[in-house]
Amino acid sequence: MSTNDKRKRLLSKLSRNLMVSVPVMSVVAVTGFNTGLGPASGWIPEAAAAQGEAEASGEGEAEGYPEGEAEGKAEGEAEAEAEGEAEGEAEGEAEGEAEGEAEGGGSKAKRRELVSRPDNYQPYQGNVADLREKGKQLFNDKNLSSNGLACATCHVNGAGYNATFTEEYPHEVAMGKRDFGMDMVYLDEMVQICMVAPMATEPLEWSSEELAALTEYARMQQQEYIDDR
Repeated sequence: MSTNDKRKRLLSKLSRNLMVSVPVMSVVAVTGFNTGLGPASGWIPEAAAAQGEAEASGEGEAEGYPEGEAEGKAEGEAEAEAEGEAEGEAEGEAEGEAEGEAEGGGSKAKRRELVSRPDNYQPYQGNVADLREKGKQLFNDKNLSSNGLACATCHVNGAGYNATFTEEYPHEVAMGKRDFGMDMVYLDEMVQICMVAPMATEPLEWSSEELAALTEYARMQQQEYIDDR
């Protein structure tokens, strides 16, 4: 056999061996990386990226869920607490108004009851001159009030009377209508109104000499007021 023939046969043999060994090496290489050297995703970049995104998304959802749940719970508790405080404040204001009304004498109906002539009312009877003298002393007495006022504080030297003071009692009095809901007021009821409102104290006993004395003195003041006009 010539040298050329030997060379051709050798080249042909090498070529066949190479064709067989390449796919075998590829299979071994792939399986080797899958089993021994790491995940198959190392040979498939797109698959590895997709797997990484899925894992990151799963971890993000797992981490975000308790955080979102905690934030939502905190917001809900804050809203509930705010609503509870608002309701508590509204209830406290309503209770405070009710207490203030009770301490201040209650409603107009309650105040009107305090200063209105009682049923079967019989005023104290006494000497007119004596009652006027006693009434003058009481008119200037600050001890009748709870706030240091006396009748004379508002009505010194005939001051502080409205024009209606010239009218015969009973008649409409602005303070009686506004603060006590009374359309008509008697003179002794006007004395009681002054006791309860400006002087912030209890009304006088209806059958007392004090009420009769102040009423009689106020009647004398009324006449002087009319004469001066």
